[in-house]
Amino acid sequence: MMVCLCEGVSERKVRKAIEHGASTVEAVTAACRAGGCCGGCHPTIETMIAERSPAGDPRGRGVRLVVA
Repeated sequence: MMVCLCEGVSERKVRKAIEHGASTVEAVTAACRAGGCCGGCHPTIETMIAERSPAGDPRGRGVRLVVA
């Protein structure tokens, strides 16, 4: 499935970017170009990020514990 039609980026490439640490739409765009044009795929990318986020936050900003 294509996630970003403007840049021709597949779901597989977006998932790979997320698996390698991209936790925001901007980070995904930097990693694979998805989301870098019209923004129509941003909701899809946010959903994909949320699926990998511990807290399910679509912006990839889950609760983080800091141990001192």
